[in-house]
Amino acid sequence: MIVVVAALKGGVGKTTTSVYLAALAGPNRRSVTLVDADAQASAADWIESSDDELFERLNVVEAPTERLLAKALDRIHDDDVVIVDTPPAQERMLGKALDAASVVVVPTRIGGVETSRVRAVLEMVPKRMPVGLVINSARTFTRDYHDALATWAEEGISVWGTVPERVAIAAGPSGWLSPDGLDSYRRVWRRALRASHGS
Repeated sequence: MIVVVAALKGGVGKTTTSVYLAALAGPNRRSVTLVDADAQASAADWIESSDDELFERLNVVEAPTERLLAKALDRIHDDDVVIVDTPPAQERMLGKALDAASVVVVPTRIGGVETSRVRAVLEMVPKRMPVGLVINSARTFTRDYHDALATWAEEGISVWGTVPERVAIAAGPSGWLSPDGLDSYRRVWRRALRASHGS
């Protein structure tokens, strides 16, 4: 199972989503790997500098080039779970990751250019590939939020989860993952799992 966390725009919670999904995938699995395809290596740094027990059995592979990404994905076994943190503004790298994906998670926020950037990512996703949005830092009480949900629903685009603005994501890069953050992303992980198994 290869979960690609896909965004062309930075600052939408892509790395945070990748790290939380990798942490949630870990328990009761033989092998979970987070492939950090972003040259900034923020996900790898976060995991390697944290003492969080949820990261204990997690493998991290840095793959900031197309060649390294292809190499990392070629090593995946059938029963492995892989989360790929893709780099922003690099369509070729994103395309390579999407070609190997079992399921795609698209993090976004509400407002500004976010909607058009999400549509650009969705246009790259292969037909019949399971895909869902996660709305990060959401002000769930606002009209903008509810209007965005209605728009995505009208367009037949699934929203697999929302992480409210008030949710503390972590106590810093070296801190433990927050229980509220884990609760918010658990729904996204469950939806991704179901989608990858065709149910």
